[in-house]
Amino acid sequence: MKIKFNKNNFNLNYKYYIKESILYLRDLFLWGFDSFFIIFSKFEKSNSVIIVRVDNIGDFVLWLPSAEKLCARYTKEKKPILVCNKSCADLAVSINYFSKIVGIDLKKFSRNLWYRWHTLHDISDLGPGTIIHPSYSRVFSTGDSIVRVSCANERIGSVGDLSNTSFVRRSISNHWYTRLVPASSSNLMELERNTEFTHELGIIDSQMSIPKIPKLLKLSPSKQIYQDSFVLFPGASASFKSWPIEAFAKVAIKIIEKYHWKPVILGGFNEISLGHQLEERFIEYSPINLVNKTTLTELVEIIRLAHILVSNDTSAVHIAASVNTQSVCILGGGHYGRFLPYPDSIEGTKPVSVVNRMECFGCNWHCKFSNDPSLPYPCISSIEVDRVFETIENIIKY
Repeated sequence: MKIKFNKNNFNLNYKYYIKESILYLRDLFLWGFDSFFIIFSKFEKSNSVIIVRVDNIGDFVLWLPSAEKLCARYTKEKKPILVCNKSCADLAVSINYFSKIVGIDLKKFSRNLWYRWHTLHDISDLGPGTIIHPSYSRVFSTGDSIVRVSCANERIGSVGDLSNTSFVRRSISNHWYTRLVPASSSNLMELERNTEFTHELGIIDSQMSIPKIPKLLKLSPSKQIYQDSFVLFPGASASFKSWPIEAFAKVAIKIIEKYHWKPVILGGFNEISLGHQLEERFIEYSPINLVNKTTLTELVEIIRLAHILVSNDTSAVHIAASVNTQSVCILGGGHYGRFLPYPDSIEGTKPVSVVNRMECFGCNWHCKFSNDPSLPYPCISSIEVDRVFETIENIIKY
């Protein structure tokens, strides 16, 4: 039997293994660097509790109901300290669950040894008696490493999965914990996963629920929207998860022409170019482009004021749910079921997902139909503008 050679797949696999080899070498080096730090550092123990949650904004928002219960359980003389992704620090300070926030720039933490040394020094100086790392998808060089260098007497984490690590890395980092909390192998939605962790810690009053973010601030006049509005969030964590800009523009025009609402474009630093591209496509309607012009707390309040949000699978849809704003999410299949859709069993303003269901869903974004990650994968690009607008109409109708 003749076997057909697929050059594209070969090149894709070759690049993947090269990248993984480089990451292994980097993590091995950082493991040695952290060992050096531990040897030459002095650790003074206290009764403080540190919670490590260095995920991105969307994961952090989904964790908030469990965070509140976790803080209540571990508040003794004072509230726990939070070590988080720097992008979440603004929100973490505002919700006031924690006594102190240590925000980390994750890229610098893995690439800049000077920054890593000082960050680890700041954490070790806190001298935690207990450190808790509730993330299900652990990362060897960040969350796991922070737990290791804390040298806390009690180090609690989830047994986790292999989404962000490898079997070898996880086997090594498992030894850095004094207790690994069991986790179901089922494909649980993140709200369910977070509740599972707190239940395993004996927090039985923890219930799965949509996060609720109270009003955080009053918007300044330059950020205040003085008329009916809707929000567009064209960015995503990767290009292959992003619905085409042309499609966003077409949906926006349909909303404007039917409902006469003001379009507001939001996003962060990485979405500056996308924001300009989208703005140019319907400039005659005078959209308000606030991409990279808001803090996270300001972004939360702008979404709170909107009639509806239209977004890719990003933190914006979880923020919308937390402030009781309707949202429509263009959802692909890479992590289908983990972050979206929300479970039917919970009540509240849930994001509505528009999906082109394919047999390959659950691929962890290892797409077998495309080898160009700079373009939307088929499960995203095939979602039609009319389907998204019909979904919006149905939401507004009710």
